[in-house]
Amino acid sequence: MKKVLVMFVACLVMAVMTSCGSSHENTPKGVAEAAVKCLSKKDYKGYMNLTNATDQQKEAMAQMLEKVGQQADQKGGMKDYEIVDEDIDEEKGTATVTVKINYENGENEENKMKVVQKDGEWLLSADK
Repeated sequence: MKKVLVMFVACLVMAVMTSCGSSHENTPKGVAEAAVKCLSKKDYKGYMNLTNATDQQKEAMAQMLEKVGQQADQKGGMKDYEIVDEDIDEEKGTATVTVKINYENGENEENKMKVVQKDGEWLLSADK
């Protein structure tokens, strides 16, 4: 659960730097950046549309996203972020995007976002 929250916080940081839109680069990095944009704008529906989550998972995810937003607010919000690494396994259709988030209160953290490819489209993995 904590790892999932950390992943969502990472997404939140990246979102502050850009705007959430329906179009994004169809790469693991592009999906991660779009997700962060959505989180920064508290566009949780937009975020969930970037995942492979089932409707049932999306209900639980919405509550978790609210908590992640509150945690980021307690740190003064995101100052900036950086994509540290993008590790893609084309054969398996999976990837991990590592994001470093710097908060206004001086704290920072690195988070790994799991991304999967489904029917040629990269999506955030809803699996733990």
